[in-house]
Amino acid sequence: MAGSWKRIGAYLGILGGIIFIITTFIAMLTYPGGYSFLENYFSELGLTVINSQPSMLNYVLFNIACTSAAVCLVPFVFAMRTVFTETGVLKGLSWVGTILVIAAAPNLSALALFAANLFGYEHFLTTMLFFLLITLGILIYSIAILLNKNYGNLYALIGFVVVVICFLHVGAFFSSAFDMFGTALWQKLSVYALILWSAFQGYRLLKVIDGKAE
Repeated sequence: MAGSWKRIGAYLGILGGIIFIITTFIAMLTYPGGYSFLENYFSELGLTVINSQPSMLNYVLFNIACTSAAVCLVPFVFAMRTVFTETGVLKGLSWVGTILVIAAAPNLSALALFAANLFGYEHFLTTMLFFLLITLGILIYSIAILLNKNYGNLYALIGFVVVVICFLHVGAFFSSAFDMFGTALWQKLSVYALILWSAFQGYRLLKVIDGKAE
């Protein structure tokens, strides 16, 4: 019974990304005037007016995508934390990583709620906070994975790659020197990297749970 909620959390880590991909893909198809995958940002899917046309359908779809992913993150990261309990250092790192990811979750939902064409500052702030907090959370968890001999260094390497990709994108929020990493294409690379990280960790968490159950 104790492992059942952890299993649900692991599946949600995978499911949240799937929901986001499917819902944003539908929003791309319904985008007034046509959506350019290479040139348009994800945030543009959540505008209330697109090309002078009301786009409440897209606004709702983008909110569903971001809020679903945010909700799934919370039980997922709590379930992930439970496999880092062997030492005080691992417990500490996993708690810090968990707190950072949980702090990122409401910002993910809020950045969609604050449509960029109506709440430009709020949208920018919540977007920046989401990327910064979740990237730091993944960095801390990647260090914890390296110190956890039973987890697998491959999953730490995946985390570090995602951290580099996302930190380069975060840099674009603060300095023009990182402008090349602030493009719509790099944003998509960063978002899909986050989704892949969650999916890989969810998969690994399921394997760890199965191993403990045997």
